[in-house]
Order: sequence, then C-alpha cells, then structure tokens
Amino acid sequence: MEPDVSIETSCMIRIAVLPIGDVPSTLLRDYHSMLLRHCTIPLSTISSFYTEHQKSPFAHQPWETGSLRFKLVLGGAPPSPWEDFQPHRKILGVIGICHCPSSPDLDLVIDQFNAAWRGYSSVLVQRCFAFSPGDSQLEDTKKRENLVLFPPSDRSAQELHLQTMMQDISASLLMEFEKWVLQAESAGTILKTPLDSQATLSSEEVIKAKKRRLARAQKTIGDYCLLAGSPVDANAHYSTALELARLTADYFWYAGALEGSVCALLVDRMGQKDIAIEDEVRYRYNSVIVHYRKSFIQENAQRVSPLTFELEATLKLARFLCRRELAKEVAELLTSAADGAKSLIDASDKLILFVEIARLFGTLGYQRKAAFFSRQVAQLYLQQENRFAAISAMQVLAMTTKAYRVQSRTSISNQSLSNVSIEEWRKLCSTHFIC
Repeated sequence: MEPDVSIETSCMIRIAVLPIGDVPSTLLRDYHSMLLRHCTIPLSTISSFYTEHQKSPFAHQPWETGSLRFKLVLGGAPPSPWEDFQPHRKILGVIGICHCPSSPDLDLVIDQFNAAWRGYSSVLVQRCFAFSPGDSQLEDTKKRENLVLFPPSDRSAQELHLQTMMQDISASLLMEFEKWVLQAESAGTILKTPLDSQATLSSEEVIKAKKRRLARAQKTIGDYCLLAGSPVDANAHYSTALELARLTADYFWYAGALEGSVCALLVDRMGQKDIAIEDEVRYRYNSVIVHYRKSFIQENAQRVSPLTFELEATLKLARFLCRRELAKEVAELLTSAADGAKSLIDASDKLILFVEIARLFGTLGYQRKAAFFSRQVAQLYLQQENRFAAISAMQVLAMTTKAYRVQSRTSISNQSLSNVSIEEWRKLCSTHFIC
C-alpha cells in the first residue's frame, strides 16, 4: 500500500528527487520545497519546449486548459511489482540536486548522477540541478548532458529558472508518452502483474491470455493519456478496456480501468462541484471495490493478493467523500477498510492503512476514533526491533493523549528518552499513560 493516495493519484507523474554529492540537509529541504511549488505545469506553458515529431496520439489534448501533475519523491522509491498495472507507480523522471560549493567537481557530480538515475529502469527524463556554482564552474565551457546550473541569484529569479526547467521536463515527458503510446498501439505490449499465473498455460488459457492482452493494453494506454494530461483520450481507451476486460472476466484489470475512468472524469471536470459527479464517482468506486474483491484467487493468497488495491480504493473513496455531512458513510468505509487489515500479510501495509484511517477520522472530527487507530500505529511501531520505531511509537501515543484525556504519570526528559532500551520503551508505551 501507499500513503496519501487519492483518486487523482492516477494522473500524477512520479519524479525521484535525489541528492547528488554532499548536500546539506537544510538546503536539500529548501530546494525540495522550491520544486514542490511547481508540481502542476499547465500545458499552455510548455509549447516552446515541445516538438511534435509525429502525429500525436492524444487527439483531444487540452492545450489551453490541461496540465501535467507531478509527485516529487524525495530520496526516490524502490520499484513496485505493480508498475505494469499502474504506470503512475513508476519513477518516470529523476531530478538530481547538487550543491556546487559542497561538490566542486562537476565531472564527478555527473558520474554520480548517471549512476543514480540508471538505478531506475523506468526513467524517461533526467536532469541534474546544480545550485550556487562558483565562478570557475560557471566559466567551465565543457558541455555536460542533463546538467543545469543555477547561478547565485535572489529567490524569485531562482524560482523562475526552476519553473522554466520544470516546463522543459514536462515537454520532454509528454513527447516520451507519445512515443510509448504509438509503439503500444502498433506493436502491442505484454503486461503482467504478480497475480498472473507463473505456471505453464494450457492452450485454452493461452487464447484467453491473448484476448486479455488487448484489454490490458487499452487500459495502459489510457493510463498514459492520463499522465499526459488528456482525460478525454484516456476515457476513450478506458471504455474499450472495460468492455474487453468484461468479456474475458479479467476482474483485476477491469477494476483498474474503472479507477482510471473516475480519475479522468475528475480531471476533465476539475474544479466543478456537482452532486451528479459525486454520485457517479461513488457508484463507480463501489464497483471498483467489488471487482478488486472478485479478482481474489485462493491459490495466490499466500503469495500475493489484490486486497491492498481493494483497501486503497476504499480509502480513495473515503477521502473523496470526507466531509461532515457524509460522516456516517465515510465512517462505514473506514470501518470496512479497518476490517481488511486482519487479512494483510505485510506489516508496513497495516501501518499505512491505520495511519490513513486515523488521518481521515481526524479530518471528520472523530478524535477518539483517530486516537484509537493512532494507538494501533504505535503498536505496529513497537513490533519493530529498533530504537527509532520505539521513539515513533511514543510520539504517536503522545498525540492521542488529548482525545483520551490521558495524564502522564511521570515527566521524561528528552535526554533520558534517548538512553532507554527498546524493552524499556515497550514498558513505557504500555504503562506510561492511563485513561
């Protein structure tokens, strides 16, 4: 499972932001915060960087109103086994952050950057942003591919430079998406997930797999249309995928295509508040949840399960509906998700699930329920054999004290906290607070 998911997550391009060389942590956070201001790039601003080398497969690209959206992942993320199923899980771009005064050798910087981005097989675009270069670095005329120098300047000038570079990255990604879709349409592509059987298929199963490939290809093309900021094109491909997946009983990919269609609907109607749209989202997402549940295969249960997708879909719908007047409906969704935790195998999935449930209950104003699930989070932290997890557990427990009207039996200084053992932490976490 992934934290902080929403229906719109499907249209976000994942970019890894990696420190290259020695970058002071305060500066890294500052550079990252500057990047975060440019997570949405209007398509209308990238025309000077965009070159159409062939007829675009995005026939309904909304150049005047559309945009590309980014999810910037500081430090990157490990590859997901579900990247074929949901391309937004791929790291599609890498931005390196270099602090020139700390890394004066630009050749070494580029070598380190190349080694870093090549660790992601899915990367389509890469740039290394080198901040505060000295005079000697600025005067260095050697051309280094993908290295962009940000000369010392005031904040507004750097922001403008950064915005321009993000527009360049956006155009490059859009052209890469066009290439991918054109190749997929002409040559076809084989798409698998961990749910697919690893055993040798019978002739009948081979025929079925070939039919399913068409639906999966259409669904994935729809996903890339979404990433490219073209919801109308995405919806056309999703409609085809849904029909084909229904005919072949490919429930998992049917649910994925239906999820994509909801995202396309919301992106296309961005900013509109319409009860009819809300009802449509509710109807489709309930169907998404049902079809993820139907895709459960008993023989795969110990190896892999679609349960995390069912639970993520439940959380997405709950987040979409999360407001006071719908509190009862949202609470039912969250309770259903909490019940699913019993069947989760991975402890980190449980941790993410309980964190998200606690956050959403908190948003609703259900503080005691939020506190209850926060304590579940603390218990999961305590199962990890390290001091940092124990400290996290104590911090989470401290956050719940107000909701439970808890009083501390003793006051513990920060200095003493750093010296206790994990076992002592466990005792503290179980006895330090009383209701």
